[in-house]
Amino acid sequence: MQKRHLINAIAACLVAVLPAMSAPANMYNQAVADYNAGRYGQAAAAFESLKTSYPNNALTHYYLALCRQALGHLDKAKQEYQWVSQYGDASLKGLAAQGLSRMSGARSSVSNGKVKKILEFYASW
Repeated sequence: MQKRHLINAIAACLVAVLPAMSAPANMYNQAVADYNAGRYGQAAAAFESLKTSYPNNALTHYYLALCRQALGHLDKAKQEYQWVSQYGDASLKGLAAQGLSRMSGARSSVSNGKVKKILEFYASW
């Protein structure tokens, strides 16, 4: 009888914990999907939330930098890229360095919610 109670208690814990464990993964996947679909504001909000819960997750900081850059919040994007450059793994550090180099000399192009200047990024291929 005690085994049965123990098994039921373990099952109840798993039912309660597993959805909570998958929630951050679901939120992250949705944020990436929003970023890929061009919903940068929505993605940035989700990545900000994830950053609050997981402040040492370099991938979250990197995607937040990409979102901020796409939204024209260049100072905030630079901060995120710099964080990744310092604390991310080798591959993310390289990507963050590329992001920073593309933004070197650029200033924020948004003032009072209105675009003052459009920055163009292009590849030579």
